[in-house]
Amino acid sequence: MKNAKKNEEIEIKLQIQDKYEIDELNKFTAGLYRPGKIFNFHMSAYYYDTDNLLLTRNKIVYRVRKENNLCVATIKGTDTGSEMLHRRFEINRVVQTIQPNLNTFADTAIFHNIIPDIKNMTLSPIVTNNFLRHQSIIFYNTSKIELVIDQGFIYAGVKNTPICEMELELKYGRESDAVELAEKFINKFRLSSNVSSKFSRGLKLIKFQ
Repeated sequence: MKNAKKNEEIEIKLQIQDKYEIDELNKFTAGLYRPGKIFNFHMSAYYYDTDNLLLTRNKIVYRVRKENNLCVATIKGTDTGSEMLHRRFEINRVVQTIQPNLNTFADTAIFHNIIPDIKNMTLSPIVTNNFLRHQSIIFYNTSKIELVIDQGFIYAGVKNTPICEMELELKYGRESDAVELAEKFINKFRLSSNVSSKFSRGLKLIKFQ
């Protein structure tokens, strides 16, 4: 039994094939041990990079997201997980604005290793998304898992693609518990686990414009 390592995100993404199943998904989730409230967030996320995608080419994702009235800046690294279980480096910082400012991460190793190369370059939002998130905490077997359902859209240039997905993020416990819970959902509903990140899907839209 352990927490995820400091600055590490461990999660499973599940694509919801039929949005009309969401009510049944919520009913099924209510039958699990889910103490506390269900929280609703209106999310507006901006993924920033240079014109020549220097951050992306260095396997770094830089995002600033407005979560209701709170702004959070995030840097993520490469996904090193398996086909179902995604694992990557992540640092989150509360900020005052959605505008990019890499100095937010000036006290981190990643800032000194890579970010200095671009700190004086212009950053622009290359991918954005807007979605509604329903978030709750599930205790399953011996693990604490954050469960969210996201619905909205990803935008890149003149193109967009819908968001309709579930995420299970392991907060404490065993990775096998998160996988087992995900498999329960997959076996009961029309879900698939081969889901790339919102940012990756936005990059694909850019590629084919």
